[in-house]
Amino acid sequence: MKKNIVNILATTGISLLLLSVVALSFQASCIYLETVFQVLGINIITYLGILCIKKIELRNIFIEMVLEITYIVCELLVFGWLFHWFTSLSFLLLACMGVVIYSISLFLNLLQMKQEAKELNLLIKNRNKNHD
Repeated sequence: MKKNIVNILATTGISLLLLSVVALSFQASCIYLETVFQVLGINIITYLGILCIKKIELRNIFIEMVLEITYIVCELLVFGWLFHWFTSLSFLLLACMGVVIYSISLFLNLLQMKQEAKELNLLIKNRNKNHD
């Protein structure tokens, strides 16, 4: 549970940083406070949706990734319309941001798994030394 909350908050932080960079490139002067909570909400829903997709256990990782990206883009379309994001951002830009955030999150998950694998290998090595 703690890991899920950390992942959601990390993704929200990445989303807000990317949104800030995009806003600065369009010479925007601020991001509304409600946008922070909207981004948090959409990241929670995105994370829950991706967990559901992973429970399907598709055999092909690329199909799973395409399904996850499609889910994210559809979700951004719905929330963009609901929160009137398209008055300041184009759908294409929003979709690109979603894919970039997904890619960064995927990369961070790979780093986390690599670290966990190192820790497990170290524990196994120590256990084998203790039994010898």
